[in-house]
Amino acid sequence: MTPDMLVDQWRRGLRIAHRAHYEAAKYYYRMHLVLSLPAVLIAALLSTTVFAQLQDSTVAWVRVAMAVLSVLTVVLSSLQAALRFAERSERHKTAAVQLGEVRRELEQQLVFEHRDEAVIERLRKKWDAADRQAPTIPSRIYDRVAAMVAELGDKPPRAAK
Repeated sequence: MTPDMLVDQWRRGLRIAHRAHYEAAKYYYRMHLVLSLPAVLIAALLSTTVFAQLQDSTVAWVRVAMAVLSVLTVVLSSLQAALRFAERSERHKTAAVQLGEVRRELEQQLVFEHRDEAVIERLRKKWDAADRQAPTIPSRIYDRVAAMVAELGDKPPRAAK
């Protein structure tokens, strides 16, 4: 493999990993909201004041609905705590930022056609360090981003009109 081929392979890999970590961060943040917002809303609905007033109700279905909602709140809160979507989102965002720095430095080297071996070695070490700390990207997100990067080639994404 020639140095040019290696650098091109790195550039492509960094573009995919950088974008995929951002996509994973967005996905896990959405999942965090999907679990946390209903839990908060249901918990607010089931506040002790409201629940105490409903105890006097003779309508059995209202008491059953409140019991089901309280169990649902516990389940949603437990899932939120166990799956840690917010934490996972932040870890992917941090990885994306670190990989973005490496990608931009590499692209800067390519633009100025100054391929100093020491600089390339430093970039590889930064990339290795970022990879060691980065969470695993879900394969469906990675595959989707890899297909997008392959489709775009070396063209930058179009600006929104």
